[in-house]
Order: sequence, then structure tokens, then C-alpha cells
Amino acid sequence: MKTKILKQYQFEGCPVIIRQIGKGMFEYLLVYENQFYGTFIDDQIPWWNPKRFKKEPCTANEINAMIHFLQKAAETTLDTLKHKKENEKRNNNKDKKNILHK
Repeated sequence: MKTKILKQYQFEGCPVIIRQIGKGMFEYLLVYENQFYGTFIDDQIPWWNPKRFKKEPCTANEINAMIHFLQKAAETTLDTLKHKKENEKRNNNKDKKNILHK
């Protein structure tokens, strides 16, 4: 299967890669605190459109839409991870304050 990197960038200090695997599978990968996160989308070609199997099954507009979608998904994942970490810190600080005031 051929893999093609469609976009590679940094978001809030974390590397993000969006790539196409084969003809119709797309994924994003990101690294946050030395751990990989990602997801994939299998953009299956409808059986009634077999001519698209001969060439690249996705048009430029479809690929751009997939890049945009996966970019937003990666950024949302990273925002969620950072928000979760902030909440854990806040809760740990509350627990420490409660222990000291008892």
C-alpha cells in the first residue's frame, strides 16, 4: 500500500501528520507527551462508481476536505488532552488544599 503525507505541521508544540494510505484511507497522527494519538477514516468507493478505481479515487476537492476534517479532529484531540491535564492538576491542587485545611 502506498502512503502519502498530505500535511505535516506543529500545533501548540505537538507534531501532527495527516496522510493518505492506499487509495481511500486517511489518518492523522500526533504526539503529545511522548504518546501517539490518531484515528483513520476509510473513504470507501461506492460500488456503482468502478471507473474511479482506475485512477486516484479521490479528487483534489475530496482530499482537501479530508485534510481539513482530520486537521480539525487532531486539533480537537490535542485541546481535549490538554484540557484533561489541566483539570487533573486543578483537582489535585484542590485535594491538597482540603488535606491541609482539615
